[in-house]
Amino acid sequence: MSLTYYSMDDLRLGRGGFLRKGWTIRQFPELEEALEHYRGIPITKRKVLGVTDGFHVLELVKSVPLLPKDEDGEDVLALELGEPLPAWADTPEVRQAVRTCMEALGLRYQIEDKILAPIPHNKKQRRKKLAGKYLWPDVPGNPASALRWVYIAGKGWLAPSALEEPAAVLPLVLKVRADGITDKGDYRPLELEPWEFRLLARRTLERLEQNMTKCEVCK
Repeated sequence: MSLTYYSMDDLRLGRGGFLRKGWTIRQFPELEEALEHYRGIPITKRKVLGVTDGFHVLELVKSVPLLPKDEDGEDVLALELGEPLPAWADTPEVRQAVRTCMEALGLRYQIEDKILAPIPHNKKQRRKKLAGKYLWPDVPGNPASALRWVYIAGKGWLAPSALEEPAAVLPLVLKVRADGITDKGDYRPLELEPWEFRLLARRTLERLEQNMTKCEVCK
């Protein structure tokens, strides 16, 4: 499978039409060429760098404003580091391309669904500190109900419902606070990065499934 890289100069332009200029797409055989061209596009543009196999596309980097009044964009990872890639893109070349983009552009944040969040660092060390900890949701089977506060850049600590409000830009969520519990049943208030919350959410659901399986076996 042959992969090529592409850049788009400004998503705000939309597709071109009659007497209307749209975005410009350039394709490159090598990532280095694509990166060089991407860097040359002004930071005021909502530019994109991605990879394609000719049928599918995967955005690697996007330029987005961090705060509503920002005119300049910040380069961010357009996917979640450590999460599975689409099957067609799950190759050593694409995984290396992600790492190269992070290093070459000094990326600090990534897009996680409808938010921006810090790119995970020191994951092994953080996983050790979270060993034996789970979320304590109000509604069993719904980890999100353990969430109490979210810290949004430029706004501070807010209720999770703030993430549902219409926004001009993706909210940059730096931290969250949630109710937690240890494997011994002790309550623990938790302050987490978004990726850590997702980690504990998966762990909590897995534990619930294991407990339900044990209950079925005991019947």
